[in-house]
Amino acid sequence: MMRSFNQQASRALNGLLIVVFVLLVIDVLWGVGSRYVLGNQARWSEELARLLMVWLALLGAALATREGQHLGLDVVVRQWPAEVQRLASMFVHCLVAIFALVIMAWGGWQLVADRFESGQMLPALNISRAWFYLALPVSGALVALFSLENLISEFKQEQEVAQ
Repeated sequence: MMRSFNQQASRALNGLLIVVFVLLVIDVLWGVGSRYVLGNQARWSEELARLLMVWLALLGAALATREGQHLGLDVVVRQWPAEVQRLASMFVHCLVAIFALVIMAWGGWQLVADRFESGQMLPALNISRAWFYLALPVSGALVALFSLENLISEFKQEQEVAQ
């Protein structure tokens, strides 16, 4: 059931990332075009580009986690025995899930709640600064979910090897 949910979430995330990327390209082109053609850059274009870039990077990291493409030290691990490699992989999935839940999701949600409460605004877009930071707990929850799926998959493979 978790795998099915994660597959659907991954597809939706992939589509969302495409939309965010297209919006980012259009926004940057508008900002550059308005600066050079109209002589005055649209006030909101740079702020929107930053917002979209943060969302793109953090949601992209979640998708990379789902697909097993996150940053790692494979060169070192590949030289270890196969059993140790599997244990190291399981350990890394645990660490990533814990980090994503505690730091990104929980800590990020605290940051978002504080920004909503403080009333801080993004001046050019005239929206709450919390929308900027919301990418952190959303991506943290997704990274944790995807890491748990990877951990369960690794654990099942370990059980099959042991039998």
